[in-house]
Amino acid sequence: MHDVIIIGGGAAGLGAALYCARYNLKTLLIAKEFGGTGNIAHQVDNWIGEPGISGMKLMQKFIKHVDSYKVQRLTEEVKSITKNSEGTFSVKAEKTHKTKTIIYALGMTHRKLGIPGEEEYASKGVHYCYTCDGILYKDKTVAVVGGSDAAALGALFLGQHAKQVYVLYRKDKLRAEPISSKQVYEHPKIKVIHNVNVTEFKGEAMLKSITLDNGKTMDLDGVFIEIGHIPLSNLAKEVKVKINDHGFIEVDQTQTTNVKGFFAAGDITTAHTLKQFITSAAEGSVAAESVYRYLTKENNK
Repeated sequence: MHDVIIIGGGAAGLGAALYCARYNLKTLLIAKEFGGTGNIAHQVDNWIGEPGISGMKLMQKFIKHVDSYKVQRLTEEVKSITKNSEGTFSVKAEKTHKTKTIIYALGMTHRKLGIPGEEEYASKGVHYCYTCDGILYKDKTVAVVGGSDAAALGALFLGQHAKQVYVLYRKDKLRAEPISSKQVYEHPKIKVIHNVNVTEFKGEAMLKSITLDNGKTMDLDGVFIEIGHIPLSNLAKEVKVKINDHGFIEVDQTQTTNVKGFFAAGDITTAHTLKQFITSAAEGSVAAESVYRYLTKENNK
C-alpha cells in the first residue's frame, strides 16, 4: 500500500514527487513518458535561474533531482482508477497498485484540426511538435496554424531552418505575448496571414498543399499545428472527480478535489490560467503538502 501514487511525469508530477519524498511518504510515480510536454519545448526563457534552457534539459534536471530521493518510478500508461470501499484507490497500469491517495497530474495533449487529410498526412507533412520535426524542413516552405504563444514560438523556431514560414491564424491579430508577436511580425522569413482557416490537407505520398476557407490553396512542404491542447481528465472521471465544462479538474487552493484523498496538479487543473512549468511545479508541491496533511489527519483519527 502506497501513501500516494502520482499519475503524470511532467513538471507537476515531478514537483509533487520531490515534495512527497521530502515528506517521507511512500511514493509511486507512474507516467507514460517522463518530462511530459516539457520534452518538446524548444527553449524555456521563463524558468527562473535557467534562461534559454531547452525543455528537454530542464526536464532531465527535474528527473535527476527526483531520482536523488530514490522515488519509485514506472514508465507505464495508467489504464484505470477505482476507489475502493475502504476509501483507498486502485491504479491499474501493467499491474494494479493500491494507494491511500492520488495526485493526478496528466496534463494535456495536442488539439487537432479535425479536417480531411489530417490523419492521412500525420508525420508525412502534418506535425504537432516543431522542436521534434522542424529541422526536417531546412530550406523548405512551411506553415504554422494558430496564433498563441506556442504558434509564435514555433514560427520563430522554424524561421531558423525553413526558407519561408507562414503563420495562418483565424483572427486579425496574434494573441501571443507581445514580445513574441513583435518578433514574428518583424521576422524577414515569416509572413502572417490573418482571418483564414485550413480546410483540407492534400498530397500524394507526402503533403503537397493545403486548402483555405477563402478558396485559395497553398503549396507547402510541412504544416505545424499549434491550436491548443485537450485536458487528459478522462481517468479522473472514473472516480467522479468534478470536471468543468472545458475538461479541467476543479481544485481549491490546496489542490484538493471533491473526492476525498484525490488531489490534482498542473495544466489539468483550474488552479491557474497561466499554464507554465513554474506554476505546474508549484501546484505539484502544494498537492504534496496537502497529501501529507491529509494523511497525518487520517492517521490521528
